[in-house]
Amino acid sequence: MNRRSLLRATAVATAVMLSLTACITSSDDGDEPETESSGGGDASGAPAEITGDLEVVSFYPEGSPDFERLSGLAEAFEAQHDGVDVTLTFGGGQDVPQIEARWRADDPPDVNYGFLDVTLPDGGPWVAAGDTMNLQPAMEQPLEGYDGTWEEAILPGVRPLISVGDDIYGAPESVTTLQFFYNEAIFDELGIEVPETFDDLIAAADTIKAAGIAPFTVTGTFLPYMQVYWDYLALRHFGLDGLQQAIAGEAELASLPGAQEAAADLEALVADGNFLDGFRGVDFTSAQMSFFQGDAAMILMGSWLIGEMAAAIPADFQTGTFAFPTVDGGSGDQDGLFGGTNAQVVAAKGQNPDAAEAWLQFIADPANQTAYVESTGGISAYTGIPAPEGFEDVTAMLEEGAAFAPSYMGVLALSQEVQTAYQQPIAQLFFGEIDGATMLTQMSEGLQAAAG
Repeated sequence: MNRRSLLRATAVATAVMLSLTACITSSDDGDEPETESSGGGDASGAPAEITGDLEVVSFYPEGSPDFERLSGLAEAFEAQHDGVDVTLTFGGGQDVPQIEARWRADDPPDVNYGFLDVTLPDGGPWVAAGDTMNLQPAMEQPLEGYDGTWEEAILPGVRPLISVGDDIYGAPESVTTLQFFYNEAIFDELGIEVPETFDDLIAAADTIKAAGIAPFTVTGTFLPYMQVYWDYLALRHFGLDGLQQAIAGEAELASLPGAQEAAADLEALVADGNFLDGFRGVDFTSAQMSFFQGDAAMILMGSWLIGEMAAAIPADFQTGTFAFPTVDGGSGDQDGLFGGTNAQVVAAKGQNPDAAEAWLQFIADPANQTAYVESTGGISAYTGIPAPEGFEDVTAMLEEGAAFAPSYMGVLALSQEVQTAYQQPIAQLFFGEIDGATMLTQMSEGLQAAAG
């Protein structure tokens, strides 16, 4: 499948919140959940006067293109609300624990990522404790620039990713998907067709490797990027339900029909020099750079890749995309796509919930959403916003109400014991330290032990 037809069919209808860098998932407060939003306007929908300081968490560090983009939005928001002063606080990567500590100390930033887990009936501990504001009252009001309410402006397939029961607790910033990107020039030069099956993918890798080019690049320093290869093979071979049960300790991974075959396919994929030399010590930015420098022909990555690396992509570089190939004989989902939404929440104990709610509505403005798509290549979560080239089918899918399989299987939101049990054997296989059968045994035993 090429960049103009990313999906073969709708993805599986299982929804979770995706955090690009890390998920924040715990609270010790036992209070009851908030039932109403306290900001953004009165019951009639009339806007409240917005004043005071507003602190917004950014996943992007100061100096990065995305931080500069957010800085521009902050200046525009301040111009729109003369009495507001916006501060952007980095809250990604190594700074995630600091943001969580501030939530625990009842001094949270006003607008945050995480603090919402829609895979749990109560939305997770922060929602259950009332620390994450219920946005449903605001969602039922008209949203400027759209026909209908704020809730109706959000793509139907995205709404489950931000909802707990009948209430919405997060506002989507964008949609992300995980698929292969490939160097069109290398494929054309070597006469390679876009792989449709896993066997096609292995054959393409053999041809590319014979030409002296690494078929794939990946970072060896961030385990989820290696994990997603296994996730996709498991999804294709035996499906989402069995994998989720195994991660929860409710089933033995190694005993699931198709699990052995998935492990063998992963071993075949990582064996014999298919990945760029030295990837074990390469961070994700360097891995992405090696793709755009032509050192590797393919990279399995999120839809944020083009926008994230825009400044480093050669002007004549032609990028194609294709969904993770199907598996002949697999009993799992052959069309499912991993993805989710980057959503922001309002801290109920923040200093300025009115301004925070207004900020989320400002991000949703059609002009700002269109500018986001055009400047980053990202996918909007809102209706009527044109998709970037190559991702039109994603928007169509979400308009029809289909949702994603949970990116990284939601493992980032689970305990460190579960993360280690699931991810470390995969990394060991990639590093050539164990074979596929050993990886599967270690994962299965580790997950059972983590479940107690």
